[in-house]
Amino acid sequence: MTKQLQTKTHYRIRDPNNFYTEMHRDVSLLMDKQAYVSLTTVIVCGLDALAAGDGSANRNKFEQFVMRHFPDLCKKLTKTCPGKVGAKLLYDKFRNGFAHLRGPKSGFAIAQDNELGGRWAERVKIGDSEPLVALNVDRFAREFLRLLNQLNENAITKKIKKS
Repeated sequence: MTKQLQTKTHYRIRDPNNFYTEMHRDVSLLMDKQAYVSLTTVIVCGLDALAAGDGSANRNKFEQFVMRHFPDLCKKLTKTCPGKVGAKLLYDKFRNGFAHLRGPKSGFAIAQDNELGGRWAERVKIGDSEPLVALNVDRFAREFLRLLNQLNENAITKKIKKS
């Protein structure tokens, strides 16, 4: 037996009225709670969803999306890891790490804004450990929220123009 639900109460995540505002709410909540692992997971998975658009998610779409919307972060990761491409590092080491392992891959880390002096990324050393490449999670969250606001405004404008 199939239960019939009312159309007006069915929640549609891809509806622009929900999509951007729900991500914004989740990220804001996690920032306020300083839940940095969950925050980073939501952001990198959110980037994957945003990059996918109406299609399916893949590495190429993710990399192109972050190069377009986070060019300074990509440049800083490239500079911090000579010979590597920042957008690829963000996908391989952070997106894949957080989506599959609940943390960045080996040799990478997240750090707070005050630990990195506001910079996007930096090499850090903790005790006697090998240096790690740390991503500024606070800045990442602030810039992600800014992007969500911009995309939401664009979706509203597009919807108004269609009417």
